[in-house]
Amino acid sequence: MNEEEMSKDLFGFLPCEWTLEFDGGRISPVQGFHEVETWVDKYIHEDGFLYPPMTHQAELDPSTMEVLREVPKTERPAILHRIPPSHELLLLSASGTGEDMRRGPASFLIHLLAYLFGIRLQFYDWWFDGRVPIQKKARTHNIHFTKEVAEDFLGHSYGTWRSWPAEAQKLITNILYMHSRAPSYEWDWEQFIIEYMAFDGCWNLAELVGFVQKERVSQKKKFEILCTKFQIPIRADLVQEFVRLRNDLFHEALWDRSQPCTTVSNTAFMSVYHLRRLNQRIIPAVLGYNTAYVQSGWWFLGSDCFCQPSGK
Repeated sequence: MNEEEMSKDLFGFLPCEWTLEFDGGRISPVQGFHEVETWVDKYIHEDGFLYPPMTHQAELDPSTMEVLREVPKTERPAILHRIPPSHELLLLSASGTGEDMRRGPASFLIHLLAYLFGIRLQFYDWWFDGRVPIQKKARTHNIHFTKEVAEDFLGHSYGTWRSWPAEAQKLITNILYMHSRAPSYEWDWEQFIIEYMAFDGCWNLAELVGFVQKERVSQKKKFEILCTKFQIPIRADLVQEFVRLRNDLFHEALWDRSQPCTTVSNTAFMSVYHLRRLNQRIIPAVLGYNTAYVQSGWWFLGSDCFCQPSGK
């Protein structure tokens, strides 16, 4: 296949050395993967997150660009930071510019991979903001799966994505991006807002691709309809809590009837993680990947198996 029929890009950091072959492309570690792994290990925090480095302003010599002095009182954590690339993404039969690929299929695939591993990923010369979950203790998708399942999931989901209209393609990519970004927020109420945005995005996507009827329904009804459609178990008491917390935040700036950034009930605190686990089942469901994981209980803390759909 000639170079005009394929697209290549680099991204990271994915803490896995698998080469993933799927229908339409391949994901493989870069040649210097272990050097990148060593760099990450050097800077990663004990909690499993990589945090932004400290930065400061400096005066430079305009002729040599050498640092003359550090400007006092300018040290602060970086707003944006980069991580060296760990993997290459190869897309076959791809057309368009590199920017087209990054706004389209390449972005979808790296954020889908981030969803699967419970981490965050980005193109090598784009930026992260905030902390980035990398090691196991920071990952927030408590599943186990094989290399073959990862390849099958990527290939199936990429085929589904390509069959959708541009609006739906953009929507699922943004849902995946925001879902993987949610754990980078440090407060429970912040994470809850982002996860609720992802849930609402899943509802709108389900409407757009025809899984559910376009109709005006209550927030509670959205959960009921999606769970029924995809055979996801439902807990009415937890859904009620999601809606209550959402309405308090959106309409009254209250978190569990209290001020954000203060101590709240255990029920409210755990709702963040329950909602995230529910979203983690809706995402493969809306992509048509009918793994038994979708039908598993999302209010439990244990690990689940993410397996191929029956019959494969």
